[in-house]
Amino acid sequence: MTDIWLVRHGEAAAGFDQDTDPALSALGREQAAQSAEHLLRHVPDRAALLSSPKLRAIQTGEPFAHARAGALEVDERFVELPSPHALAARKAWIQEVLQGHWSGLPESVHLWREEISAAILSCTSPTVIFTHFLVINAVAARMSGEDTVLQCLPANGSVHHLRVEDQTWRWISRGDMLESVVN
Repeated sequence: MTDIWLVRHGEAAAGFDQDTDPALSALGREQAAQSAEHLLRHVPDRAALLSSPKLRAIQTGEPFAHARAGALEVDERFVELPSPHALAARKAWIQEVLQGHWSGLPESVHLWREEISAAILSCTSPTVIFTHFLVINAVAARMSGEDTVLQCLPANGSVHHLRVEDQTWRWISRGDMLESVVN
């Protein structure tokens, strides 16, 4: 049995169609600090700390890693959904993806989802993962068995606790959710 905490990064300083790797905004830094406070109350001292390689995820994990005097390990498997590099194409593309089904997305997305599942299954101790909106949705889809991409609307800085026992995954607690999809 392994406990996993998925933390959605804080608010980015730029939108999905404006920058492929933005830093956190001032509000995002506040959300990261709030996430760290929550995690300090709920996560055991020996927990592993993993992060997407994206700057906004790393910056979200830094306050908790600093408070625990722990190392934040970058894990490429928790990066955001593979997407077009052309900024002009990204907004329309993500809106279409969010309205669709996992089965209708390219093979690169299927491989990405498999990597996320394999990474979570490889965790052998309590682990905190600083990651992205669609990573959390990919995990939720694996758990629900449903094909729709949009499973939940995790808010920036939200913390979602799941427990993994062999192939069985279940939510222990869910973090705050958005009222609607933003940028």
